Amino acid sequence: MAIQAQLYADNLGFSLGSSQDLMENNACGFNQFCFTPPPQQQQQQQQFSQIQQQQFQILNQKNNQNLMNFCTSHNTNSTQSVLFPQSLACQFEKQRLQIDQFIILQNERLRLALQEQRKQQVALILRTYESKAQFLLKQKDEKIAKATNRSKELEDFLKRIEIENQTWQRITKENEAIVLSLNNTIEQLKENAACLLSTNGGVGDAESCCDVPPMEDKVQASQQTRKVMCKSCNSSKSCMVFFPCRHLSSCKDCDPFLHSCPLCNMEKKASIEALI
Repeated sequence: MAIQAQLYADNLGFSLGSSQDLMENNACGFNQFCFTPPPQQQQQQQQFSQIQQQQFQILNQKNNQNLMNFCTSHNTNSTQSVLFPQSLACQFEKQRLQIDQFIILQNERLRLALQEQRKQQVALILRTYESKAQFLLKQKDEKIAKATNRSKELEDFLKRIEIENQTWQRITKENEAIVLSLNNTIEQLKENAACLLSTNGGVGDAESCCDVPPMEDKVQASQQTRKVMCKSCNSSKSCMVFFPCRHLSSCKDCDPFLHSCPLCNMEKKASIEALI
């Protein structure tokens, strides 16, 4: 718009100048050919034309100056318009780098925070399971201690059983020896009884052929019979052997009521029936 205005002003100036020439020459020099003005008037016209030409020159200079200013401002604006995107791109790049650095920093902080939180959670889980593990280990230790005590008790019980077994084996051997001794005693008693019977049956023959008096034989027989009788009731035949003294000293009926041997008064630990 400014360029058009300046060009319009220039055109206007040139057109005015042409119209002035036309007015002075009166339509293509009619005044020059038709009449000649006086010298004073010609001088005034020349001065007027000089002043007008000076004004036109000043106006043309102003228009040229305005045109040059416009071109200069246009070039400056063009340079600024070229430099502005470059500075804006640099600013954007700088901001992008700052944003990237900020994001990297925040990511690092977040990673460290998550790592610390993970450590705390793992430590909490370890403490929880450690307490549970200690409780379970304590229970297992108690069970192991109970099992150990039970095993020790069983070992002691086995030892007692072995000792009792050995004791019973020893008692069995002793009883076997006692039974053997009793059998020998019984055999002797049977022989003695047979001798007594034979002695009682052949008293006359013994008196006739032997010099032994019959009264002594009767006393001996009564003594043998008295030895075989029960020492508690003196009415039944002795058939129970007391232990550990091994005396044949009571009958079967008196045995449950006796706590010691009637012959030696030793405490009775056991008794066995002798088959006589």
